[in-house]
This record gives sequence, structure tokens and C-alpha cells, in this order.
Amino acid sequence: GGVTDVLVAAADKAAHHDHDGARALLDGVMARHRAVLTEIEADHPELESAMVGAEIDDAEHVLSALLEAVDLLGEMTPRTRDRLLASGEKMSVRLLAQVMRAAGLDAVHLDADKFLETDDNFGEAQPVPVVADRRIRVTLDAELSAGRTPVVTGFCGMAPDGATTTLGRGGSDYTATLLAAAIDAQSVHIWTDVDGVFSADPRVVPGARVVHQLHHREAAELSFYGAKVLHQRTMIPVSRKGIPVITRNTFHPGSPGTVIDGRFTPGSHPVKAISAVHGQALVSIEGKGMAGVPGIAARAFSALAEKNISVTMISQSSSESSISLVLPEDQAQAAAQALSTCFRAALSHGDVEEVVVRRGVGIVAAVGLGMAHTPGVAARVFQALARTGVNVLAIAQGSSELNISVAMESSALQAAVRVLHGEFGLDRIDTGDNGAGSQDVMLLGYGNIGRALVELIEAQADDIQRRFGLRPRVIAVADRSGYQLVPTGICLDDLRAMASHKAGGGRISELEGAVEAETPTEMVEAAMAYRLQCPVLVDVSGADDAGAAFSAALDGGADVVTANKKPLAGPLGEHLALRSLAAERGRLLRAEATVGAGLPVIDALEILMATGDVLHQAEGCLSGTLGFLMSALQDGQSFSGAVKEAMDKGFTEPDPYDDLSGVDVARKSIILGRLSGLCMDEDAVQLEGLVPESLAGLDTDSFLTEVAKLDADIAARVAAAKAEGKVLRYVGRIQEGSITVGMEAVAADSPLGSLSGADNMIAFRSQRYHSQPLVIRGPGAGIEVTAMGVLGDLIRVAGERAPLREGV
Repeated sequence: GGVTDVLVAAADKAAHHDHDGARALLDGVMARHRAVLTEIEADHPELESAMVGAEIDDAEHVLSALLEAVDLLGEMTPRTRDRLLASGEKMSVRLLAQVMRAAGLDAVHLDADKFLETDDNFGEAQPVPVVADRRIRVTLDAELSAGRTPVVTGFCGMAPDGATTTLGRGGSDYTATLLAAAIDAQSVHIWTDVDGVFSADPRVVPGARVVHQLHHREAAELSFYGAKVLHQRTMIPVSRKGIPVITRNTFHPGSPGTVIDGRFTPGSHPVKAISAVHGQALVSIEGKGMAGVPGIAARAFSALAEKNISVTMISQSSSESSISLVLPEDQAQAAAQALSTCFRAALSHGDVEEVVVRRGVGIVAAVGLGMAHTPGVAARVFQALARTGVNVLAIAQGSSELNISVAMESSALQAAVRVLHGEFGLDRIDTGDNGAGSQDVMLLGYGNIGRALVELIEAQADDIQRRFGLRPRVIAVADRSGYQLVPTGICLDDLRAMASHKAGGGRISELEGAVEAETPTEMVEAAMAYRLQCPVLVDVSGADDAGAAFSAALDGGADVVTANKKPLAGPLGEHLALRSLAAERGRLLRAEATVGAGLPVIDALEILMATGDVLHQAEGCLSGTLGFLMSALQDGQSFSGAVKEAMDKGFTEPDPYDDLSGVDVARKSIILGRLSGLCMDEDAVQLEGLVPESLAGLDTDSFLTEVAKLDADIAARVAAAKAEGKVLRYVGRIQEGSITVGMEAVAADSPLGSLSGADNMIAFRSQRYHSQPLVIRGPGAGIEVTAMGVLGDLIRVAGERAPLREGV
């Protein structure tokens, strides 16, 4: 490692007549090579090493002569530089061939500057088409047919006059693919010091991941725009023949690396990676007189080609009054001079007004074949850059839609790479699944409501896809024990098997492939590590600690749909933090089923407020469970009998105390108070429950035993109300600055008094609905209607996300 750099440093010292410094560096290089040979000789005395040693001595003589020539001339020509640099490769292949012979292989070293024919562009030589392939085949076939393993110098070639050329720094990869294409190899394996091609430079983006599969064209674009793993021209020879290239890490041979081949696998996102090029300059040819004049661009490129200047990116205004060229900064002055000379007459006449050079420029490129025909990718690129305050100098995108390139100040490159990497979710694991047009659901809670929701999703999936272009699929399910995660979607049969397991008293963590977890946040974090399409966290659990899972989902770019009231009715600071995070991340937090199950209570409230109405009061019976109880009491049933029937019908929460204590209604009232702005503080709630706090957490039998002790008192209140021509109802009332929740006697012929069974009712009194309130009434409890309310929110989210479709 580093031999080439040391040889360059030695040549630089020689060019400055530092003979002793150059000699010291050369001695260090030679000592390293001889130490390796000595170690091989010690371990394998049976091998003949004298010839290898003699060849290394010959290499030292050549290097010494080259350095002396450079010292004498005071400069190093490109021809001399190439021969000097090739010497390191030549010594290396001789040592490697010896190691392979020690391992029992019949290895032979070959110098590519004896058979890989190139032009004489020293430093960046190009192989001669057809001729190079023919010579490569003849040379390698002779060794392969004899059963020998050739070890070939990378990076080197042979000029027409026999001189040594190099293919550019990193050109060993290019040599490998040239050889592979010439002999029709099955594959090319490139061993480097990194795990593969990353989604961005990991030194700039700590969350960058290895991209496990790239198309040849994607890899070629990334190499051109700064990806260090591959030489810019590596893909050219193998792409024509469809030969796969696999990059692997020498130090982590078990890592799968990156496979580069002819497959188009967009994965779950159109952009595969973000790359950057530093050290560029923007050269602009400007003038209104260029409009409509043919050949301007051709003349510009011809002028640059004559000076051997390669253009990194081009951009032209539609009015043809400006052509912008991005090229290496060290060639900017030569480019400006060449263009000024080319357009001397046009500059004197004013047709071309000026040639402007802007230094300190870089390019960021978003690369991926999946961008083709995917609307909105460019918009997301520029919106993300705008949010970060990046000023775009020039843009370019080809008709193939493989690459969006953006020129900007070099100082903005790192920020731009990071924000685009985050915008397209490249820090997440690619599922290898196209997933286009899916709505990925993470389901928290798989009790009765969760299982009903899954069946509803399956029943309505076709309709949702037809309406919004998004098909909901469940990718993760969690209960209190753990979670099951399949990023490409859990099949319906497995979901139903899971439902049967749960209905039988089982836990998700007991299933094959499931993960034990202490909090629901663990499921969210595990799922959001993947690139998902329109992810939504759906909470039907009643978990106390779901708020942290909501935050993780929103922060990671998922929407949240909840039937769980606790995160939104808890401490005000946590409620406001969730709403603020949702707004900051541009995500949706939908909670229709928290108040009216399947009734559009929150939807109606939002419409009122969005249209400028001012809410004065909201009151109603907000619990289907307690509504059912009140009706049963009115019909003469005992309190404990009515409670048991409600539990049997599935109307109550998992802990019925939550209903009978009035806590459930209080939570709904708090949510309405906060969403309407009438009352934000949970401490402003005046709550009268139906049962004492001592009943919380009791098992079913104990709970019903204790409830029976309240039968007489409740019966007395029923009788007292009836004597006044009234009935009992459990009412939540939200007013400016206060919330009251408790059992009241209301007129039997009033809207609340006319309620029966599990129906809910909410009456909004507002600036517009003052004398006559806006009333919403209907079933407010039950498994099916709650699942329906959750599905309604999922559909609303699909409607909001349908235009995007690309995922996060």
C-alpha cells in the first residue's frame, strides 16, 4: 500500500535536485519488497526465489536510473512518470505470483506493458480498440490453456512505440475489466479496502450504506462523479458483454460487497446513490448574439478538445444565450484561453459578450436508473437543496434520466450530499422489492381491533389502489411481547395464522422469526431501518408508552394513525411535541378513531376550524360503552349485569376500569379540547367516575364482584332521575378553559336523552352553529366500527401521499 505515492514523492524530490531525499524514499520502497520476499523464502525454502530477487534488483536499477534522469533534467515528463509508476506494479505482481506458487498454484507474472496496446496519452492512456483485445487474448490464452494462473500488472499499458503507459490512478480496475472482456470471463472480482460501493461517501454521510446491486450504467455514472471504489472507465469493457463485476473488501471477505451487472433493480427507491466531485470550475460563454446561431457549442467543444480538456458537466439555457461548462479547476485557465481564442471575432463584435470563470465549484449527482419515468424526483432534489440553503449554479439531466447533476459552491457540497442522502432515504436498507405504489403499515396492537383492521385492509385494498395508486400492505405487527417484521409485506395467510395464535392466547414473540421487544419503539426503529413506501404507524394497542413510538415514526418519515388515546391525551408537553414534530417533518398524525370510533368527529371539527368557524362548546356522550350501560340502566337492568354484557360484547377497553372510571371519556374530551383549542390543560378536567380507583387492574371476576356492590347506589340514581322525567347519561363537556366529565340526568326528550344502545353523540356549538348545534350521532363503540375509523384515516393518508409515491 502507498508505493505509488512514495514513488511520486521520490520523483518530486529528484525534480528539485534533492538526490538524497529521493534515494531515501526509494531505499524504503525496496526494503519493503525485499522484506516480503525474505519472509516467503523463510516460509517456503523449497521455492526458487533467486530469479524473483534478481527481477526486483532490476526494478531498482531502472528506478534509480529514472530518478537520476529526473534529477539531471529538473523535471519529470509524462513518459518518464508512467514508467516510474509502473515499476511498483511490476514488483508487486512478482511477489504475488511467488506467494501463489507457495500456495500450490502454477502462477506466472505478466507485464501488461508488453501486450496491452494503448495510445500514447501518457498518464491517461486509452486502449486501442480491437487490437488490444486481440493481443490480450493471445497472451492470456497461452497461459490459461497451459493451466497457469496469470498475475498481470494493473494500471499499465504499451504505447505504439513500446513505451510504458498508465491508464490513470485507480486504473487496475480498468485493466481487470479490459482483460475480462477480451477473454469473455464469467465475472470480475475487485478486492479493495471497503465493503463495496456506498450510497454516499461514508466520511461525509455516517449513515451511508453499501449498495448491494448496481447496473453497469449506474456504476459508471457514480465512478465518473467521484465514487472512489471504481475507475471512471471500469464499466466500459464489461457492460458491452454483460459481465458482472463484484467489489469485495479484502479485510472483510465475508461481506457480500456490491454486484454490478446488467440487471435493472430499482429496489424501493428511484435513486441508488449520491456522489460528488470536488475541485471544479464553472466556465460560462455568455452573449445574446449566440441565440439561433448554429455551431456555437460545437466550436466550444472542439476548442477544448484541441487542448485535451475534458468537460465534467454541461448546461445550456433554452434561449441559447449562455453555455455553462463544468471542468477540472486546474484546467479552467487553459479552457478560458482556448474559448476566448475560439470566439475572438464574436467577442469583438459583441455576439459573445464574455467568457466567465468561476472557481471553487463542485458537482453533486443523484444517480439511479429508477428515476426514469418517475415524476417528482427532480422536484425533491431542488426542494431539499433549497431547505438547506444551497445555491444552485447549474443543472444537467440527460433524457435517459439516469443522473441529475447540480453544480454549486464547493463549500456547500457536504451539506448537499447529506441532505439528498436523507431526502431519498439512502441510509435505509434496500428491501430489493420494487414496492412501487404500496402503503407500508406498521401495526401496533393485534387484538380484536387489529385483527379486524387487517381483514378490512385486505377487503378494501383493491379499491384504495384504484383510487389513490397505493396498495396498503402490513409489513410489521407488534404486541406487548415483541414484533414480526417482513419489509416486503406479511402475506395474508401468515397474518391470519398470527391472528389465530393471538386469539388462542399466544404472543407474537412466540412465532418463528419474531423478535422479543420491551417497547413498541423497537419495532418502529427496526422497520424504519428499511426503505419503505409511504410508511404508516397504526396504533390500536392502548399501550401507555406508544408516544415514543409515534415520535420515532414521525422523525423517521412515517405518518401516524392512532386509535390509542393515551399519547394525545397525556401531558400537554408531550402532545404538543408530537404535533410539532409531525409539522416539522411534514407528516400526518391522524386520530379519528380516538374520539368517535368510526364517526367523523375530528374530521368535522377540522372542517369547521379550517373554514374559519370558532368553536364555543362541544358536549356529548363520547363512550359507546357507557352509552350502552346508561340505556341498559334505563331499561331496568342492574349495573353489574349491564357491565358484564358490555364486556361480553367487546365494548369495553382491555381494562374495563378505563371505561367505567370515565378516564376514557376524559381522554376523548381532552383530545377534542386540544384540537379545538378550547382547553389544552389536562389538569382542567373535572372527572366523576362510575367506579372507584381501587377497581383498576383487577381480573374479570374480581372486577365484576366489586361492581355488584355498586348496584344499589346506581339504581337509586336511576330512580331519582326517572322521577324527574329524566334519564342518566354520561356526558363530556368541553368549554373555554374547562372540561367536565360525569354522569348527568338529562331530559328524556333531549338529543342526549334520546340516545340508545352504544350510539355516540357530539354536539358542536360554534359561531355559525350557535342556536342550532351541529350534531354527529352514530355507533361509537365496537370492534368493527373502530377498525373502520382507523381504515378511514389510512385512506385519508393514502389520499395525501398518492401524488408522491416515491416513499422515504
